[in-house]
Amino acid sequence: MNFLRYVDGSSVVHRANARTKVLALTALVFMLSFDPTWSSVAIIWTSILITFVLARLPIGVRPRPPKLLVWSIGLSLLLGLAAGGEPNVEVGGFMIGLDGLILELRFFSVTLGLLALSLLLGWTTAMADLPAAASWLLTPLRKLRLPVDDVVAGLTLGVRALPLMADELATTSTLWRLRPKNQRNVVVEMVDFAATATTSAVRRATELGETLANRGPVVPVTGRSSWSLADVVVA
Repeated sequence: MNFLRYVDGSSVVHRANARTKVLALTALVFMLSFDPTWSSVAIIWTSILITFVLARLPIGVRPRPPKLLVWSIGLSLLLGLAAGGEPNVEVGGFMIGLDGLILELRFFSVTLGLLALSLLLGWTTAMADLPAAASWLLTPLRKLRLPVDDVVAGLTLGVRALPLMADELATTSTLWRLRPKNQRNVVVEMVDFAATATTSAVRRATELGETLANRGPVVPVTGRSSWSLADVVVA
């Protein structure tokens, strides 16, 4: 889904300071977490559409979810419809409750909205700017003598590892589909796939650990501190 992959551009969203975008994303996440109403969902998706247009992102960057995910969402919606509950509507002489379906729709609207916000942040923000933005956002915690630099280093490694994990998973999945189908036991095939993915993850983790050991101790993260008109537009 091109998760956290920077899309080069010169729009107002691309030029905005990473701190502004991270702060806006954090505020929207908190708003959805504490007040996940339909009004909040509408505000989130309106912000997503406006930001997408301002960023002048190509249509091809949009996610292409796998069919399994689409079928899973459809099954969840059917289960929510079967749960019933008020309000009720009459269809063909039968009363059908829509409460479960409405709850499922709101849940997926919130979840997909948060995912879309994360994708927009990754598409319009260079990876190198995210650690400095996270360090600035967590600055108040330094007064509590918390290891902010270590937390930022962990977040940075996690963010940088996501594209690697996606590439490894895509490679493993492709090789698994291309291998000869000598056995038809689905359980055995899934176990083989899980073992292969685990081996690949362990190899990547070992390489990353060796790189960190050779790099040395964690140093404070610094970055661009200037503000511009683009930050006001994004805010």
